[in-house]
Amino acid sequence: SRLKNLYVGTTGYFQSYAITDDLSLTYSSNVSLSSDCSNANYITSSSASPYTVFGTPYGGGCSSLAITVDDAGVLQEATANVTYDSAGGVHGTWMSPNNDFIYSADDMGNAVWAHSYDNTTGEVTEVQYLAAAEGSNPRHLTVHPNGNWVYVVYEEANSIASYKRDTTTGKLTFTNTTYSLLPSGYTNTSSYWADEVMFSIPSSNASATAPKYLIAATRSRTVGVPGYVSAFSLDSTTGAITEQLFLTPTTNSGGSANAVSPAKFSEDYFAITDSGSNFLEVWKIDATGSSTTAAAVAHLALASGPANVVWYS
Repeated sequence: SRLKNLYVGTTGYFQSYAITDDLSLTYSSNVSLSSDCSNANYITSSSASPYTVFGTPYGGGCSSLAITVDDAGVLQEATANVTYDSAGGVHGTWMSPNNDFIYSADDMGNAVWAHSYDNTTGEVTEVQYLAAAEGSNPRHLTVHPNGNWVYVVYEEANSIASYKRDTTTGKLTFTNTTYSLLPSGYTNTSSYWADEVMFSIPSSNASATAPKYLIAATRSRTVGVPGYVSAFSLDSTTGAITEQLFLTPTTNSGGSANAVSPAKFSEDYFAITDSGSNFLEVWKIDATGSSTTAAAVAHLALASGPANVVWYS
């Protein structure tokens, strides 16, 4: 939230780069990974002091790491593990609004995990293991800012699943409700793999706990065959999904990405990456009358496959 550092995952390391006044990057430090868990994959940062960073290497049985930062936000050292079982392979994590729980989407182990985190002692404790239905494969997840919901993208099932969250215990309850990220009637679901789920970012502090949209995307496994992007409206009080607003083909497959990144300046914009066709796009959500649509409004070709994009402002 301080916009002073960029944290990066690369083979064998989690790295930190300082963001300079001219918005260039200067390498600061790294935290090394073991040789059997070297696929640095996902990074989640606490939103309040001591701003612990959680780095997740993707692989069978690999733990997520709780990494300390110094006063400038530079990565220092791993001080605790978020452990899973030997069959697990976590691909995405997210912190609770109060930074006291971390949730993990276990793609290999087909489950969702909850761990408590004490930001004073640094202790991490397993709270819950919640198996998903066969053929789901949770990939990424996000916690509603009001703390009441966790929304999980099922990679293999190509859907979004809703979990109710107990704000005291941190435990989740699956609501048995999922929303497809493919058009109705699709039978070739194995040709797609769902990827990302994110909340739009309210521009006003007064509405910080009431985002307007939940945005999600799924990828095609074949370059030249589009993936899909979707948005859901949310109840402004409870945070529950009220309606799937649109399900629109992306401009290409997305490659291994199709990762959505909501804009900070308006809830009606988000970026999306395509690592298969080497471009980045900005999309706009247009709510006119009773219908809501979305379309690309800017396109930037890149030299090599972009996996993720981060908004600075």
